[in-house]
Amino acid sequence: MIRRSILAGLAIAGFALPAAAQSTDPSFRVNNRGAMQINEIYVSSSADPNWGQDLLGANVLPVGNAFLIQLPQGQCVNDIRIVWANGQPQERRQVNTCNLTDIAFP
Repeated sequence: MIRRSILAGLAIAGFALPAAAQSTDPSFRVNNRGAMQINEIYVSSSADPNWGQDLLGANVLPVGNAFLIQLPQGQCVNDIRIVWANGQPQERRQVNTCNLTDIAFP
């Protein structure tokens, strides 16, 4: 009972907790921990050779902020590409997004 209260408190406070089992929800937040804004974010299934559309659209992701990515249930293994304000891309491949709630760049 006490342990559940502590874990619930941590979750409410925004602390990431390790997943007990594989989820089918691939939604996650991209956290900008870099020194400049992120201008573009792309996420696609690792099985898809195309990046698709920029998920930020006309928006940007300022330093210290987060952006929620919502994907179809069960699409767990994904490639993530961000493009910094200076035009430099950064990629993470084969990320199991069903096992995380947040991913930080850089």
